[in-house]
Amino acid sequence: MNSMRLGKVYLIGAGPGDPGLITVRGAELIGRADAILHDGLANEALLRYASPQAEKICVGKHGHGGMWSQSQIDNEVIRLAKMGKSVARLKGGDTAVFARTAEEVDRLIEEGIPYEIVPGITAALAVSAYAGIPLTHRDWSSAVALITGRLQPADGSEDAEESLDWGALAKFPGTLVLYMGVTTAAHWSGKLIEAGKPASTPVAIVRRCSWANQQVIRCELGTIAATIASMPGLRPPIISIVGEVIQLAKTMDWFSTRPWFGKKVWVTSPEYTANTLSKKFAEQGAEVLQYPVMRIEPPVEWQAVDATLRELDRFDWIVFSSVFGVDGFFERLRTIGKDGRSLYRSKLAAVGSGTAAAIAKYSLNCDMVPQVAGAESLAELLIHQCNGQQFLFVRNADGETSAMTRLEGAGAAITSLNIYRQIPVVSLPSSALRAIEAGEVDAITATSRNMASHVVALLGEVSRKQKWLSLSPGITARLHELGCENVLTASNPSFDALVELV
Repeated sequence: MNSMRLGKVYLIGAGPGDPGLITVRGAELIGRADAILHDGLANEALLRYASPQAEKICVGKHGHGGMWSQSQIDNEVIRLAKMGKSVARLKGGDTAVFARTAEEVDRLIEEGIPYEIVPGITAALAVSAYAGIPLTHRDWSSAVALITGRLQPADGSEDAEESLDWGALAKFPGTLVLYMGVTTAAHWSGKLIEAGKPASTPVAIVRRCSWANQQVIRCELGTIAATIASMPGLRPPIISIVGEVIQLAKTMDWFSTRPWFGKKVWVTSPEYTANTLSKKFAEQGAEVLQYPVMRIEPPVEWQAVDATLRELDRFDWIVFSSVFGVDGFFERLRTIGKDGRSLYRSKLAAVGSGTAAAIAKYSLNCDMVPQVAGAESLAELLIHQCNGQQFLFVRNADGETSAMTRLEGAGAAITSLNIYRQIPVVSLPSSALRAIEAGEVDAITATSRNMASHVVALLGEVSRKQKWLSLSPGITARLHELGCENVLTASNPSFDALVELV
């Protein structure tokens, strides 16, 4: 008998698509899981909650092949649980609505494996908030029916079983919501009309509810099959809403009126800052492609860094050139047993407001921050402080040196503390390149001159045809030098100002 302790399986509803709609409990369990099995309807952005060590298994995507059968999924979940692993089974929508959760639970009970079910938001409920279609209304709809539009085979048979009472549904005093009914639209719409539902009944076809590329197509019950047939690219996930409440879709729509809705933005920053910037674009409606072109790495060795950190009291000024430098500096200071008290005699300068905000997280205020972000702007302010002063520049080894050179020429003693490295990625995912070359990307962010240069190096000639969103005039100048003319520059060097460039 195997004495290994069984793992536990968590069946988690991932919600309709927007990763912000996962429950707190669901996000917590994803973070604790040893293995995560996610289907094609669950947003892969949810995997950011996962531990880096977690095994991540995609069990299939619509239109991409490789769909796992239900028995294959069950077998893999059980195999992992019997290895003693905590398993998160991440299912699009809600675990109780057309999700085959009961079948998975039956297998777990049969195998004696402990489990927990965590609900999620099903697409029908999300439609009210994200497509502006209330499922109930005091004048038009006092009830809601959730219906599968896909005919299911009877137990043990190969033929589809017609189990719905179309007469009752045609007379239903409320809103009908049909899941998985794209390929069968002609069948179910015809059945409803045949049973007495008026062909003029309003219908809304909602694709990818709550995703940045959500679509809402309005038609009538009698024309839904022809509407779907005329749009061959209309792929799942899709639900169809049937009823008079569709008439409110325009008055309650906030989602598609956001400034970046329907546009794709490529955020090129390293993950640490890309997450923050991506959220800001997503909140304004953008579909964000998060492909960092640089990754942040620690120095190859710490000996020189630690020696400098142990003698901070000899510096008159400590200059921080980036957010990454700030966090790397204070994390290493703590590692060697020191803290912010080591800066007691130094004045602090930051290259911009974002870097100053990062310093403020450590309860320290900057003495010098330029209004226009950039090393040159900061050097212009500091040049009057140079004579006989000791400056420590907290930076990365490959960063700009012009500011240090200028201050040194004005009489300052300069020490460079290379607290981190920026390592360029050598290639982009093929899906990203295809999207860019096809003109599907509406804008590319540039948050540093190094990153702008590297994106252009990765893309080549196609980079010059892109629209760029630049964080500062210095970055814009670099892009112009590289032949990129379609550049919008933020009014101030902040992520909020960058997002406002719509």
